[in-house]
Amino acid sequence: MSTKKSIIPEFMVNNPDDTFQFLFPLQIVLDEDKFGNSHYEVVVKNMSKNEIFTYQVSPELLFTHYPLCKSFKNGEKTEKYLNKDIIDKSFTINTKLVNEFNSKKLIDILDEKSIGTLLGWKLKYVNKAKYINCYLIEQDDIKIIIPHFAIGIYYYFRSSQLRESVLDSTLNELYIMCEDDRANAKIVLPTYRTDEDAAFIHRYACQKSAIKEFDNVSSYIHNYLKYMQENNFDNDLYKMHLKFNFPIKDEFQIDTRSSLVTNKETNEKYYFIHEITNDYSDIGFDKLTKIIEKNKVILNLGDIENLPKVEKDIPNETSEVLKIIHASKRNTQTYHQKDRKKSCGSLNNIPVDEESSTRDILEDLLKIYKEQQTNDITDQSLTESSSKGNKTIRKVVISSEFVKESETKPLTEIDNFVVFNQYINFLQQRTDIKDFHLNGKKDLPQYTLKNDETKINIKCKIKKRPRQYLTATFKYKNSYIGLLELENNPSSGNSTWVIISDKPIEIENFDFFMNLYFKKDIGIDNILKIHSKTNPKFTKKNHERNENLNEIQLANWYAGLLNKII
Repeated sequence: MSTKKSIIPEFMVNNPDDTFQFLFPLQIVLDEDKFGNSHYEVVVKNMSKNEIFTYQVSPELLFTHYPLCKSFKNGEKTEKYLNKDIIDKSFTINTKLVNEFNSKKLIDILDEKSIGTLLGWKLKYVNKAKYINCYLIEQDDIKIIIPHFAIGIYYYFRSSQLRESVLDSTLNELYIMCEDDRANAKIVLPTYRTDEDAAFIHRYACQKSAIKEFDNVSSYIHNYLKYMQENNFDNDLYKMHLKFNFPIKDEFQIDTRSSLVTNKETNEKYYFIHEITNDYSDIGFDKLTKIIEKNKVILNLGDIENLPKVEKDIPNETSEVLKIIHASKRNTQTYHQKDRKKSCGSLNNIPVDEESSTRDILEDLLKIYKEQQTNDITDQSLTESSSKGNKTIRKVVISSEFVKESETKPLTEIDNFVVFNQYINFLQQRTDIKDFHLNGKKDLPQYTLKNDETKINIKCKIKKRPRQYLTATFKYKNSYIGLLELENNPSSGNSTWVIISDKPIEIENFDFFMNLYFKKDIGIDNILKIHSKTNPKFTKKNHERNENLNEIQLANWYAGLLNKII
């Protein structure tokens, strides 16, 4: 039997007698190395001491373990400090009408004091909260505020795998192929998935509306970063208000936990949805068969209809790896895993069968489909292919007529060393830059984690090889500067480490900050906070994702860099 252990947040471990509530996600904090590892910055309230603070938490934990505005003591759910203003309420909504026309910032609907009531009756974080994205729906003489984070948590952050997939735009890694047949849908999975997760993956792989909205999440991230970088906005570049939309365009019921909030300036009343707990939308099929890839040999198999049934052995609790930063692995709980059977009304009365097959059988089946394929534009690969500047992900979808349809989606892909070298070439030509030195590419030392010397920090590798880095040093007026550019995943964020000192920058200075980031596993934001005024000082300079920068873009970057130094 599989056992699920979730990590208790450090603040609960340090205050075991206090009761806490996660109240309100403010922004997504992007992980520059891998967007899939990003976290929500969430307002938390110590109910026992009436204290408010923020904490970074993996988004899926707000679905599986720590729903908003519920009380937890040392990681366990408690009935203490129940918010009586929040009620269970169902709404029938038409998501065909939910679009950019009724998307607003929260401040466009509520005044600041009203927003403060959603933040534990405090105004401390209103300036961030008021800019979250919401949908305003007016129907049946009521007004409903659906924050985008509620949609994101329920539909896109149901598990750590979905979270990584939607933020990195890598849905193709979650399944091998699927058949879009209303009467008898199938999905082939590389590893075990719950019925609910398999159904959602099938939806995102096969339904046009769901495909579009799934892809829009990562597209929005890239477009936002591109805009911010092109306009040389550096402050909190990697903190943003994400946008989500419903993956289904239809009329259906959602179950929610909502509170009635009054705009204190206009006296208008609104239902604010804190959490979507269930929905009853059309899942897209009347029956689903999950086919789990197995490594053992299965003999005498016919076509896909005759794959042998295996007994369902569904773990009592799922085995997804859930991440939360600043937490102690010595303190774990299994108490409050969400009952997923009560959180996917779309599967009501939908039978889900489970089968298994081996890779060679699956490949033979795929060859059969290829032989029957009449559309010669279909790619013959199950993997992704790349060309300079573009990455094309091919998703294998089998229709009810066994015609394989290939969908391609371009992602921005750049070599950040190419971009960095353009900046460096421009930098060397400035007459006010002295003693310039550029060091060649080096492999990053394979740092083991401070808390586990047997494990190499995954941030030290890219594509199963050592990550590389470049460094440069120079003098500007009375300051000595070191630049460090880490090799990044082609579709991830890009920023250069900037080290500033009143003494020449040595290798030891670079090693010191690399040790903080890779050995001690301290996040960039925390390094910035700790070393923003030390000597040497640590900061960073974001740069564009463009391998052909013009003079204006180079000059803007240079001006921004000097602003960091002065």
